Amino acid sequence: MHAMLLASTFSAALPWLVAALSWLVMLTVWWLLVMPWLRRGGVCTTAIGAAWRASSLWLGWRQSLLVQGQEHVQSAMSAGPVMIVANHTGGVDPLLVQAGLPRPVRWMMARDMMGSGLEDIWSMLQVIPVERAEDDPGSVRAAMRVLKDGEVLGVFPEGRITRPPGTVRPFLEGVGLLASRSGVMVLPCWISGTPDVDGMAASILGKSHSRVQFLEAVRYDRSWKPAAVAADLRERLAAASGWPMVEEAMPLMFGPQ
Repeated sequence: MHAMLLASTFSAALPWLVAALSWLVMLTVWWLLVMPWLRRGGVCTTAIGAAWRASSLWLGWRQSLLVQGQEHVQSAMSAGPVMIVANHTGGVDPLLVQAGLPRPVRWMMARDMMGSGLEDIWSMLQVIPVERAEDDPGSVRAAMRVLKDGEVLGVFPEGRITRPPGTVRPFLEGVGLLASRSGVMVLPCWISGTPDVDGMAASILGKSHSRVQFLEAVRYDRSWKPAAVAADLRERLAAASGWPMVEEAMPLMFGPQ
């Protein structure tokens, strides 16, 4: 009688035991294998790591992303802090650049482009807001701290998304100030082939053949004036892309696009 009762109890509890063991195995795998993989490259949270990997897969499929110049990435990333300097073709650009890098990027972004209701996202991504309508020494100090801490800083020195596409607009002197004062490796990046659309969502979800080409890294020191650094970086990008340099700066059109 007791044997039958024990057998019946065990049979009833077996599904629960199997379920509990399965959960324990999955939690162990998540903790020991998945979380370290998601946080590789200095990612601060697993959520950011998951978003980074998921967006890379999406862009590889939806936009047929092609990344070139990985030898320049490896050279620059071995030197500690790095500043990424890229042209700006659309809202998808930060994701495209990030997909080709082994470390997370702290991007500088115009505050008026952030939109309302997205504050938590920008905070999670540790975006550095920039006031474009006036001098903003606070954003410069924040960017310098990022570089001093050995992180990767991302800058779009044209100031906003360029229209029409396929041109190189003047670079703002702020990029030269950061490069010469910090003395870090600067990794120029040429982005092309992105969806020719307005709006961040359309840029990310659109279909295209996007290309990210990392150029040879360069380092500047305080003997360089900020304007000369900005001009030199612009010429490097124009030479690699073959795009014409338009001397008229893009107007600062405020509000999300």
